[in-house]
Amino acid sequence: MAPLDGSSPRTHRRSDSGEWFAERTPRIALGVAQPRDRELLESLLSTFEVTDVADPIPERTDLCIVDADGLAAFREALSAWKERERPATAPVLLLTTDSVDEAWRRHGDSVGELLDGIQPIPAPRQAIRSRIDGLLATREHSVESRQRQRELELYERAIDGAGIGISIADASEDDLPLVYVNEGFLETTGYDREEVIGRNCRFLQGENTEEATVDKMRSALADERPVSVEIRNYRRSGEQFWNDLDIMPVRGEDGKVTHFLGFQRDVTERKQRERLLEQHLRIFEATEDPVLVLDVNGRIVETNAAAKAAFGVDGEIPVKMPAPNLFEGKQAAKLRTAIAAVRGGGNSQTAELTTAGPDGNSTVFQFRFQRLEATDDYGERIIAVSRDITRIQEYQNRLSVLDRIFRHNIRNKLNIVTGLAELLEDDGDEEVAAIADDIDTAASDLLAIADAARAFNRSIDPTKPQTQELDLSAFVREVGEELRESYPDADIDISAPGASPAVCPATIRLCLEHLVENAVKHTDVPTPRVDIEVDDTDDREWVELRVNDDGPGFSERERRALASGAERPLEHLQGVTLWLIRWAVMNAGGQLDIRNPADRGATVVLRLPAAEGSSPT
Repeated sequence: MAPLDGSSPRTHRRSDSGEWFAERTPRIALGVAQPRDRELLESLLSTFEVTDVADPIPERTDLCIVDADGLAAFREALSAWKERERPATAPVLLLTTDSVDEAWRRHGDSVGELLDGIQPIPAPRQAIRSRIDGLLATREHSVESRQRQRELELYERAIDGAGIGISIADASEDDLPLVYVNEGFLETTGYDREEVIGRNCRFLQGENTEEATVDKMRSALADERPVSVEIRNYRRSGEQFWNDLDIMPVRGEDGKVTHFLGFQRDVTERKQRERLLEQHLRIFEATEDPVLVLDVNGRIVETNAAAKAAFGVDGEIPVKMPAPNLFEGKQAAKLRTAIAAVRGGGNSQTAELTTAGPDGNSTVFQFRFQRLEATDDYGERIIAVSRDITRIQEYQNRLSVLDRIFRHNIRNKLNIVTGLAELLEDDGDEEVAAIADDIDTAASDLLAIADAARAFNRSIDPTKPQTQELDLSAFVREVGEELRESYPDADIDISAPGASPAVCPATIRLCLEHLVENAVKHTDVPTPRVDIEVDDTDDREWVELRVNDDGPGFSERERRALASGAERPLEHLQGVTLWLIRWAVMNAGGQLDIRNPADRGATVVLRLPAAEGSSPT
């Protein structure tokens, strides 16, 4: 556009941070009906993009110039445009042929709301152009401000959504007060913004904050250099947390540090995992049982010292070596089978593997394999924990031999002793007969012990489960009737109402039969009384089977022995039988208790775990 004074064309000012002025020519919309006025304006605005006012106002419009008729026709459209452009200015200039006073009288109420300027015409071209340039400059600055506000809002959303704590401290103040913290900082520490702004960040420190870490931070800040530490801090609630803290100086254009920018990450869970891992590693190395950690393909990932001593060559086991390579032949095949079963089904597996030592002697290890699911710290693992059971097997073999001797050899000898005692009783000498009777009684007691042990031993099948779930009340009612027939001279009372599902030992029938047998035999009353009761405990976690008698009760020695489980001799047959019952009940996860009522008799309590349902007896 050529100015009225004939000077060179004027270039419109642009800003690098603006939205439209850096990329395009401003757009001006005209709503002027008079052809002469429109021709004047088009000539005046030749360096701009000119369009017509419409409803709605065209996109990317930067200034609307209207006359009185245009204002009346497009008032609602202009108002909607201004609302749409907020917070940026959407300037509207009114051209009017009224005098200044008349124009303000008619349109003054709209100035500042709908109109941003009133320009009387005719007027010098330079005056009109100056007014237009001023409104465009206002538009330019408002667009810049809007863009900066949007950028600031974007930065603030990004900072608040960063997932970490961010703080800014003023380096120009001696105490480095905080001037900004984001939502992540507040969420981590538990403080409100008003409680932290203006304070030094040391308020997060506490009794267990390491002084050496604080000194490291203080030295770095004094030297105006970055620093990274892991420091024990405290939340507003007093709870400790581990803060992974990075602090870096921010310098101005002159190179001086103006602020310190801090990034805080709550790494408490990681530190706890690290401490737990350290504990596990110490336990892992300290345990005397050999432990192998395998990957999902059965290759060795980690071993403890006991495993290296048991299976390694010169005390070493190569990492990534297939675990079956530690064994030979059938033993290696058993290990591969166990690993495949764990990998395929996920359930734990057990296997007994034999190794030959340098001295030629064999060692038997019982392995238990357990799969661990993958985590963020490691992939899927198989843990193999082994135990040297060589001695256990030797003990079992010895016990088996002793059991055969006890059940066969000793029994045969006791039968001979009983037969000889009977011959002595018929000798006719009263003193000899009395001694023979004592011998016969002792031999009969020992035979009863052998019979009880043999009965329990026959009932234990190692290939079958050692427990069973059944309705203990129904079971006691059924077996109780059989016991009444077996002991017609005894008064056996049964109290087992309702259903009482329980986890019972496989030998539960033998347990009950021997309890009743002992109660009947070990009493001095003509008609022994035995009460059998079944009842749930108050917490419904146990089912109790109680057998009460009217005999002499238990000695203090018996009660102490059974309570402690110590292997010390008991006084008579009843105590030996109770040992067998106690072992059976404990193997089922239960407890055995013996009591002496205040007046007379004894009570044996079998406390068994409650079960969800029952099964046939």
